[in-house]
Amino acid sequence: MLNHADFRSPQTRPVFPESPDDTHPRCREMAEAMRELFSVGGGVRSKDLIGAGFTWAEIAEFSDAAAKLAYDASVRHLTSRPDLLADIIEKARAPLPNRPPLPRDTKENQALLVAWGTYCTARAALVLDPWSGQRERCLSLLSLYLNRLPIFPANRETVMRAVEQTLPQVAQ
Repeated sequence: MLNHADFRSPQTRPVFPESPDDTHPRCREMAEAMRELFSVGGGVRSKDLIGAGFTWAEIAEFSDAAAKLAYDASVRHLTSRPDLLADIIEKARAPLPNRPPLPRDTKENQALLVAWGTYCTARAALVLDPWSGQRERCLSLLSLYLNRLPIFPANRETVMRAVEQTLPQVAQ
């Protein structure tokens, strides 16, 4: 008795992934095409995929999985390393509100960000209008911020001295 599968040629046999975790090669191709189409035109429509050589059946079968693959390949998940002492000094010397120094074991929270933003504002004010009261205010606000960080007191003093040397010298 002949089996129906015996009449299939090697070219017409479907290609299945080797394990359930593997993605179909055509799905990977569609994901790459979606990334390219999105980068060029800002969106991906079915007719764009047809133009890229995919059939309606492939679009129906793979579009959701391919879109997820394209998204995962396009988005980078960055994790920042904790700031070292040199990083803390650099960030305190040239403060930016969106770049607070965050050493190891520091959880970014609202109070910490407000304290850093207050220091950044005072530092900007000192640059615009240098006077001795503003200079002392900057140092006081930086000290308040550093006291919230889990760093050793000697490191706090090192940061304070390094920043104090870079502040404008103000004559009375």
